[in-house]
Amino acid sequence: MDRYEILKSRAKLSGKGLKVEDYVMGIGLCAVLLNNGNAGVSYTDRKSIPWGCSLYDTLPKTGIPVEEFIEFFDSSDVLLNALGTAAINACLNTSKYEEGDVMDAVKLSASDSVAMIGYFDPMISNIKRQVKSLYIFERERQQTTWPQPALGPEMIPDILPKSDVVIISATTVMNKTFDDIVKYIKTPRTILLGPSAPMVPDVFPEIKVFGGTIITPPALKVIAHGGGTRNLYREKVGKKVILVVN
Repeated sequence: MDRYEILKSRAKLSGKGLKVEDYVMGIGLCAVLLNNGNAGVSYTDRKSIPWGCSLYDTLPKTGIPVEEFIEFFDSSDVLLNALGTAAINACLNTSKYEEGDVMDAVKLSASDSVAMIGYFDPMISNIKRQVKSLYIFERERQQTTWPQPALGPEMIPDILPKSDVVIISATTVMNKTFDDIVKYIKTPRTILLGPSAPMVPDVFPEIKVFGGTIITPPALKVIAHGGGTRNLYREKVGKKVILVVN
């Protein structure tokens, strides 16, 4: 059983007996609300959504066991995959995590070389001021110049083994490229970051700091209105949380 099957099994065990109360597929995020009040969120890869005014002949139903939504995690459809991830997070991201910034937990230094898998715009300028070098890997940003161009994935085997800190987007869990990336990492200072992050250390033992997003039921309305993570935080229906593994 690979880590993704283990993740699904853990979520099903935690969510046993629970049903999907509601869900939203937004342009920035997707979310799933369970009938016990727990809610989970994940990233929407809107660039990969097929064209068309009706994407589904039949929409996923509410009132069904959460296990059925968890199975969407294996879907090649990006929206269903996001709903599956959100359902997993609704089941598993339920502890009392610490609020805070993941970079404060990592404690960067001027001698650090940092690798970032995924383009986290709000963090880049601040990280660059603190470290020796920052390498960013992101297919969509290879042609851009602000605040710096990104590298293609073919450079990962060269850069990651020499990096002191590695920040991995949680979308690598959604698209199941996580294992292809972590096999090159040599540092213990490794972060899994993003609203899609399942904060489950025993499933992701390579990760020492998790940075995720916890939402409350009113977040579904914000997401349905097109809101992203910043909107969730401003409306106080979501918060950044961290989990540091000792």
